[in-house]
Amino acid sequence: MKKILAFALSSVFAVSGAVVFSACAHKEKSAPQDNLYFVPGIYVTDGVKVENSLSSGATKLSDEVCAEMNTENVYRCTLPAGANLPVPTSKRKDKDDNLYTFNGWWAIVNATVTYYEKVPTVAETTFLYADWRADLSQRKDPVIPDAGDEVEPVHYMSVKHASGDTERITLRKAYTNMTSAETLGYLFPVELYAEGFELNKGDVISVYTTGLTDSEKAVISPVLDSNNTRSIQLEKSTQKENDTADYLTADPGSQRRAPTVTYKPETAGTFNIYIKYFNKGSIMAVYLEPKD
Repeated sequence: MKKILAFALSSVFAVSGAVVFSACAHKEKSAPQDNLYFVPGIYVTDGVKVENSLSSGATKLSDEVCAEMNTENVYRCTLPAGANLPVPTSKRKDKDDNLYTFNGWWAIVNATVTYYEKVPTVAETTFLYADWRADLSQRKDPVIPDAGDEVEPVHYMSVKHASGDTERITLRKAYTNMTSAETLGYLFPVELYAEGFELNKGDVISVYTTGLTDSEKAVISPVLDSNNTRSIQLEKSTQKENDTADYLTADPGSQRRAPTVTYKPETAGTFNIYIKYFNKGSIMAVYLEPKD
């Protein structure tokens, strides 16, 4: 796969930054990629911000929603994976009065910039940015990703079923009112969650996430603190009379053994899970509840 190193971006692209949001479950290829967003960019003329636009293949989000995403001029994709990507328009001109030219959609994959010609299959909320070039810019050909390329989730559970099969479940991100929770690199404290998955006796869950260490890839959590210790807290709800310890046993692991939680009831069930981190990620709080 041809790729462009991410450190070369500063002199090439003139689009606003983005905060990557919650992870989403895999979509069928025939379904709209509604966890995929387009950012056609903005520019300033005579001191006024002007937005580039998309006329098809996406729905423009409100200014309020864009503000929550900390990204300006965002469109939600309405196209299925494999469809042709839409072409944005811009009235921006260079110093010679020539219109800027659209040079393709890109996203950062594994710390490198990758261009797409088709709507990609994404495992989590992903932003594609428009690359605009003035005539005086050196053009670069769009890079087509290898067949089967997917954007790796930044938060997920690996569930090793008692049957021997392993399933990966993407975790979404939501804000939490627990101000002491870790932000995982976002603007506010967050929790991770997944809904409607099945567990059977003996299923073992390992949780991977980014934002707790300097690693660009998701690492197993909780992470070790300065004393090489970590812990997993199983939470309960008095309001719902639900105790996670009724369903899970926790093994915080060690320097050599990975931390896990294991489902212990004899009867299978369908659950929602909520995960928060404290103390620089060395404490992982887990709440498991039966799905209504």
